Parts: sequence; C-alpha cells; structure tokens
Amino acid sequence: MRKTMNERLLGIYVFLTMVFLALPILIVIPSAFSAGTLLTFPPQGFSLRWFQAIAERPALTTAMLNSAIIAVVATSISLVVGTLAAYTLRRYDFPGKRTLEMLFLTPLIFPAIVLAAAIAMVLAPLGLIRTFQGLVLAHIVVTLPYIVRTVSATLAEIDKALEEAALTLGADPWTSFRTVTLPLLRPGLVAGATFSLIISFDEFTISLFLVGSGMMTLPIEMYNYAEFSLDPTLAAVSTLLILATTLAVLAIERTVGLGKQFS
Repeated sequence: MRKTMNERLLGIYVFLTMVFLALPILIVIPSAFSAGTLLTFPPQGFSLRWFQAIAERPALTTAMLNSAIIAVVATSISLVVGTLAAYTLRRYDFPGKRTLEMLFLTPLIFPAIVLAAAIAMVLAPLGLIRTFQGLVLAHIVVTLPYIVRTVSATLAEIDKALEEAALTLGADPWTSFRTVTLPLLRPGLVAGATFSLIISFDEFTISLFLVGSGMMTLPIEMYNYAEFSLDPTLAAVSTLLILATTLAVLAIERTVGLGKQFS
C-alpha cells in the first residue's frame, strides 16, 4: 500500500512538472490566433491575421531565411567534422584523447555569454563580425557537440568486428567506412543533424554579438521587434517554430528513436 502511495505521488509530481514545462506553449499558441491588437492571454476572439502579418513584414521573413540558410550550412559542416571526430575518438586511442573529448563538449559546458564573447573576440580581428561567414563559424562551434554526441552514441552500438571483417575481405579503410559503418550510423546522423538545425536556428546569445543591420537572424529580429511592438505577430512566429520543431522531433522518434540516441 505504501508503494502504491509513493507511485501515485511520483505520478502527480511528473504530471505537474510536465504541465509546468508545457505552460508557455499552451499560452503562446492560443495567443497567436487572437483577434486583439496586443499580445495578451486569454486571446480576444479568433483571427489568422497575425500569420498573414508575418509575410507582410520583410524584416521577419528575411531574418527567417537567413536563420534557415545559416542553420543548413552550419549543420552540413558540423555533420562532416563531427562524424569524423566522433569516429576518431571512439575507434582510436592516442595521447590527449580525453582532452580532445572535453574540448568538443566545452560549448555545452561554458556559459553562453562567455562563449559568445570569446567567439566575438576571435572573429573581430578577422573581420568576420556582422557577416554570414562569421555567423556560420559561430554556429558550427555551437552545433558540433550535438553531432559528436549522437554519432558517438551510435558508434558505441556498432560492433567493430563488422569493419574488421570488411578489411579482411579486401576492402580498404575508406570503403569499409563508406559501405559498412556509414549506413549503420544513419540513426545518429539523422538525430544529430536535426538537433543541430534546431539549435542553430534558435541560437540567440552568440548571434547577438555577431549580427548587424545587413545580416540578422530570426531570434534577434524577434527581440528587436518586441522592443517597439508587442502584438500577436511574435506569438504567430513562435507557433510556426513550435510546429516545425515538433514535427522534426516526431520524425526522429519515428525513424531512428530518441531514446536509443540518448540512453
């Protein structure tokens, strides 16, 4: 009976925690359909005008396009570099291996503001502040750990004997990696790339140090927009981003499984 009571209390605790985490979403989404002119909750009536307003504001659509391009380019580069790094760290032993592993994970450990200032200090002498190239490099630093983490987790489940068998049968190391290892890495690659896209698209702190009038990302543009106008347009943009993120996560879960990648 005592065990049953503890299970009920645990269930209530988990339920309340989930409600607390979902509360911002439950407020933002209805607000996006408000007929009022101010961002308030509960919404005043029902209207789709604020989704139409997104298309009528070039600054928001341009920033959204910039964020999407930066996310795709940064993720593509991170996917190549991170996969090779994860393979090297997982399959080989060499001096400084632990240090290198920690180095790849430092963007997850360091405070975002400290990392942003450090990246800005490195890119400024190179003339890469407020440029597309600078933003891509900064986002690679942020997204690389996610690729390394997910690919490493997948590699841990791949028997090294499969690669050795391919080598024994006459395949060179590159052919073995391309025909044996790479197909088996697909779950980690898909999961890592998806999370990398989400993290890059949503990056705020580091982008704040690097954007300019000619190169603006969506999170910074939304922040600037909120300084002068607080209408449901921001809720409409947020709703679209929530929908896109949810669909991406569901796609990963259906194709490769989230639990498998982070267990």
